[in-house]
Amino acid sequence: MRYFLTIFFLLGIGSVSADEKTMLYDFRYWTAPDHTRIVVDTQENAFYDIFTSKDYIILSVENAKVLSETFSHLFFEDRRIERAQIKRDHETLKLIFHTKDLYNVKYFNLPPNQKYKYHRLVIDLYDSKSSKSKTKLAVEKSTKKDRTIILVDAGHGGEDSGAVGKNKTREKDVNLAIAKKLVNTINKNKDLSAILTRRGDYYIPLTKRITIAQNEQATMFISIHADAIESTSAKGASIYTLSEKGNNSKLAKQLENSENSVDQFGGVETVIDSDQFLKSILTDFSRQDREIQSQKLASQVLEELSKIGPVHKKTPQKANFVVLKTPTIPSILVETAFISNPTQERRLGNSKEQQKIADAIYKGVINYFKNDKDNL
Repeated sequence: MRYFLTIFFLLGIGSVSADEKTMLYDFRYWTAPDHTRIVVDTQENAFYDIFTSKDYIILSVENAKVLSETFSHLFFEDRRIERAQIKRDHETLKLIFHTKDLYNVKYFNLPPNQKYKYHRLVIDLYDSKSSKSKTKLAVEKSTKKDRTIILVDAGHGGEDSGAVGKNKTREKDVNLAIAKKLVNTINKNKDLSAILTRRGDYYIPLTKRITIAQNEQATMFISIHADAIESTSAKGASIYTLSEKGNNSKLAKQLENSENSVDQFGGVETVIDSDQFLKSILTDFSRQDREIQSQKLASQVLEELSKIGPVHKKTPQKANFVVLKTPTIPSILVETAFISNPTQERRLGNSKEQQKIADAIYKGVINYFKNDKDNL
């Protein structure tokens, strides 16, 4: 049986005159384990409709044209999209995405922000029940049920690049590289099992990262990031734990505002109130115990990082990071170095240096467990 759905929508307010073309500025794709995301940068007043079936998805935009500089960005393929093509039907431009199965299509618009100057049309192709069996789960499942599970979170991803260094090193790539090395190192320990929140270049909403920790029954949460400020001389690693009352320094406040707003860059239709979300999952656990254990873990990791390079702050810092609002378990956010410092940017982009950072974090984790054997 052939399934189809036609969706009509108006991007923004206003109309386009016959002699004025609607610009489609650029195209981007992100492949996640459970969905593929298509992002189209558009003008505000773009009229379009979307037709979906088992074999293809058609995005029709009235009176539109594509920039020659970004035309080639349209053509893409992954395990859900076989190929993409473009056709013109009179005054309508049709972008045709040939698909490999029937997917649940969700779509929404995002307004410009400080990172993206154009309006964004976001189309997500989620695996349907029939195709889920063909797709790997979003998180690596632990096969060792008797191991202590550590969730390693690579910050940012997909539309959210995080900070970008002077030499164009992207934080999201560095975070993922270090996170993968840390997971590989941890998994060599027969008593531990590490799992990644993301394994590729796609975005996961902040509160979903917390949910993954719950679903995986993780006993520790480590989020990997890289610092950035205007000054290019700032250097060193920092460790943050959660303070629901807020930060304890000017830099912590700056980072808190930056990290907690990434959902709007990553492409989340509705940003969940983190405090309400936290209340919904906090049942019978002790905030105080979580804070104490997080501080112990942070201190051990920071000590090991100080042995391989400079640290920005000699003691763990506090900030109200959404991603650290994991119930019951010790949770830390590791700012590995300043990507805004050209020297440290080169270090962060070096595979051997990434491994040194991963090894230092691992040693801190081991020291934490040695000092608190009840947690292992």
